[in-house]
Amino acid sequence: MFNQRISRIKGLSEKRRLPRLGSIRLGLKAKNPKGVEYPKETEYFVVPPEVAKIFGDKPTELEVMIPLNDLDSVFPQSYKYYGSGKGLKCQGDGEIAYYVDPETKEMTQKECPCSLLEEGKCKQSATLMVMIPKVSVGGVYQIRTSSFNSIVDINSGLEYVAALLGRFAMVPLTLRRVKTETHHDDKKQHHYTLQVIFDGDIQTINALLADTQRVLEHPRFALPAPVDENPELDPVDILEDEENATEGEIVSEQIDHTTMKATDGHDRGQAVICPNQGMTMVMKSTCNECEHLKGCPAWE
Repeated sequence: MFNQRISRIKGLSEKRRLPRLGSIRLGLKAKNPKGVEYPKETEYFVVPPEVAKIFGDKPTELEVMIPLNDLDSVFPQSYKYYGSGKGLKCQGDGEIAYYVDPETKEMTQKECPCSLLEEGKCKQSATLMVMIPKVSVGGVYQIRTSSFNSIVDINSGLEYVAALLGRFAMVPLTLRRVKTETHHDDKKQHHYTLQVIFDGDIQTINALLADTQRVLEHPRFALPAPVDENPELDPVDILEDEENATEGEIVSEQIDHTTMKATDGHDRGQAVICPNQGMTMVMKSTCNECEHLKGCPAWE
C-alpha cells in the first residue's frame, strides 16, 4: 500500500489551455454555372451559427477581446508553404525557414525567402485568436488571413492599444472588414481587409488603466495552436451558386484550377505537369495567373 498520495504531475498539471470554439472565415466557396468551385472573398465575416445569432448572418464587424497580452500567441505570422498536400511543409520568417526534407522526413533549416515565394506557392499567413464575449468567454475563435494590409493593420491596432493602456489583452475591441483599394500588376482592386479598432473615450481609458496590473498578473492560459492545414483544401461548409448571386453583386470570373481535372497524363491531385516549364510539376493554383493558360494542352 502507498501511504503517500500523489495528485499532480510536475510540468503537466500546472498547464492551462483555452479551447478553440470554431473558425471565422473571410470568404466562401462559390460555384459557377459549369459547376467549378472557386474561392470567393466576401465583404463580411463568414461566421458559425452561434455568432450569427448575435451579430447577424453577414456581419461586417465583431465585438472581440484578445485573450492574452502576447502578440506571438494571439497573432502568429509567418511565410507558409503547403505544396499539394494537406499539412504544412515549410515555415519561415523572411530570413530563415524550417522545412520537412522529402527524403529524410526530418526538419531542416534553409534561407528564407526562396523561389517558392516569387512563384506564389509560398504565402504570408497570420492567424488571429479572439474571444467574442457576447457569444462565449469559454474559448477562442480562429481567423486566418494572408492579406498584407490586414497583417499590418492588426499589428498596428494592437500595438496602439498597448501604448494607450499598457496592454491589449481583455480590452473591448471592434474587428472590422474595411474596403481597401489595392494595386497588383498595375490593376486596381478592392478587398475587404481587417482592422482592430478601440472606440473608448478618456473615461474608458482610465477605467481600463486601473485594471491593467491585475490583467497582466493573472495566470496565463495557453491558446490552441492554429490549424495548419492547406487553406486550399478547406472543407466546403458554404457553397454559393454564381447564378444565385444577388443583383449587382460582382462575382469573380476567375476559374480555380485547383479543383479541376487536367487532361489524362497531366493530373496529379493539387499539382499539374506544366508543358511550358519543361514538363515539371507545378501547383494548379499557379495556372490561374499563367499567360499561357488559354489553349494549354494540360487542360481540357
